[in-house]
Amino acid sequence: MVSDKKDLQLRVKTVIGHMKGIEKMIDEDKYCIDIINQISAVQSSLRKISDQILEQHLHSCVKGAIKRGNEEEEVLEELMQVFKHRDD
Repeated sequence: MVSDKKDLQLRVKTVIGHMKGIEKMIDEDKYCIDIINQISAVQSSLRKISDQILEQHLHSCVKGAIKRGNEEEEVLEELMQVFKHRDD
């Protein structure tokens, strides 16, 4: 689990670095398509981070809640909310 956390932290730091690069590109009036391509890369990276966190959540929190016999509806509602907002 510690290595997963370190991996997530590294991914987030990478995204932050890319965002700073995008900011610099805007400041320097770089070609718009190049900026858009960098933004797309950041969005993809954020999606991967989100996927990794969701996977960890399913394997730990949700699995644990089911084993403990927590309210099925509560667990399902939480998952539905997560998936409902994934494409926002």
